[in-house]
Order: sequence, then C-alpha cells, then structure tokens
Amino acid sequence: MNNLKNAWLVRPCPDNRNRLQEFQDKNIVAVGWPGIGSLSGKSRANLKQILSGNPYNYTGLELGNAYATVDIFVNQIKPGSLVLVPYKDDIYFAEITGGYSFDQSVDSHNSNGGYPHQRTVKWLENTSRKNLSKELRSSLKVRRTAANLSKHFEEIDALAHGRDYNPQASIPGTINVSYPLRPGCNIDFTIPDDITKDEARRLSSYLASLYFAQ
Repeated sequence: MNNLKNAWLVRPCPDNRNRLQEFQDKNIVAVGWPGIGSLSGKSRANLKQILSGNPYNYTGLELGNAYATVDIFVNQIKPGSLVLVPYKDDIYFAEITGGYSFDQSVDSHNSNGGYPHQRTVKWLENTSRKNLSKELRSSLKVRRTAANLSKHFEEIDALAHGRDYNPQASIPGTINVSYPLRPGCNIDFTIPDDITKDEARRLSSYLASLYFAQ
C-alpha cells in the first residue's frame, strides 16, 4: 500500500508529441519545455520567472498554467507517488521511483527530443478508460500536462495494483467535478451525470458572471 496517498496525472505528449513508448522503454515520465535548462532546485517563483522569459515568453493564463504544471512535476511529485498516464482509450499506471532529473540529450524541439524534464518510474497495471469511475474520468478532462489527482487516490491505487475498487456511495445521478481555476485554487462542484449541452452552456454563462475584479 502506498503511504503517501498522492496521485498525479502526467500526459505522455511532451512538446506535443506522443512519447508513451519512450516513457515505457526508459521507465520514465516527462514533461516538455525544452530549452530552459535544468530546473533542479527552482522554486515556483523561479519557474514563473523562467517561463515568462525566452524562449517561451508566456503571459497571463498561459503563464499561470505553464508554471503551475512545471511546479507540480519538479517540486510537488515525490518518490512513492502514483501516476496516471492516459493515452486514447487506455490508462497506464506507474509509481514514481526517483526525484526530478534533466536529460540534456533530449533537450530540443526536434523529433528525437522534447522531453528533458524527467522522473523515473516503475510501471504497474493498465486498464481501459471505461473502467474508471465517472468522477475520475471527469477529472481527466483538465487540459494541463500534469495535475493533482490525489482526491482519487484510493481508486487509482486499486486499479494500479490490479485490485477491485468499490467506491463509497454518492448521490445517485451526479458527478463530482474539480476544476483547477488558478495555481493552488480548485473549484469543486456537483453536476448531473446526464448534463445536456444546453445546461452546460447555461452553467458556463453563470460562471462567467461571477467575477469581482477586472
């Protein structure tokens, strides 16, 4: 049993290329952002400053999403944590076995590079996306490269080790949704599991009206 009870999403497409095979062959997970050197020892504030400069020059929401994602990978994920790696209809699980490392040999945007920021892993079980709970499938809709899935740890731990998962009873006909609004701030809410497109649009319009500062 994993004592950390931490679980993370890491997508296998650093620098917008599918690297699942490399991940499996090298026993790693990785994120992109080549060209900025090693990030070892860099704080969240350091990462924000680095990503706002050359070669990426991120600003606004793009900057917020980028440095929050990189901070997760560099500083927050710990050895012993579980990782969920989704690819198409398949879900792969691994356990983090090492700290952050920088691989200069793939620190480029060419077809052989693009994933220099790495962590070693031990690959565990895999399953079909359809075998995940509705809540976990919903959490995978977040568009970031890396995200915190620790609220689903019990399910991920069970599936990663080939055990049956029996979720606690929830309100029938609903899904609990968590959306990362900004670094360090998630919005949790409950929606019907058969929400329609029109209802989703109405919800979006309502959320768009909730602001207190320009």
